[in-house]
Amino acid sequence: LVARAGHRDPTGTAENERGAGLMAEEKIRVLLVDDHTLFRSGIRSLLQSYVCFEVVGEAGDGREGIRLAGQLRPDVVLLDNNMPGLSGREAARLLLEEVPETRVLMLTVSEDADDLIETLRAGACGYLLKNIQAETLVSAIKTAAQGESVVSPQMMGKLLSGVRSSASR
Repeated sequence: LVARAGHRDPTGTAENERGAGLMAEEKIRVLLVDDHTLFRSGIRSLLQSYVCFEVVGEAGDGREGIRLAGQLRPDVVLLDNNMPGLSGREAARLLLEEVPETRVLMLTVSEDADDLIETLRAGACGYLLKNIQAETLVSAIKTAAQGESVVSPQMMGKLLSGVRSSASR
């Protein structure tokens, strides 16, 4: 994972553990937005096995995700890019207009460089591929909650190529 320095540390001292020693008020509040119910269920189960996370809601599409984010004010939104109706990157842009303090992590199968760049331009703090390990996702959510950015290593080369090609124009 690639990250940059950021804001708060809601995870306390238990960064590499399943949250041992954290107090309830330090939990990272996560909203899941993905059109695949089974995928959301798996992510919810994973996060619930860590005391440092609280899954505050789930949405099956971008519009519902925006509505729930406004109501629930999560710390981090895990957002799929390819959903029916509203794309993930458009949902990210609208969600962050309504709840700018929320950190959006795109969790997607898309390895397209344009998707990556446009997602980051929309305000997402990270871009992760769905083929990552569970521990990588957990670490990325903690990193995002701290105000840092994360990009899957496979996508970093594409991001740098996109930046370089923009600079040479």
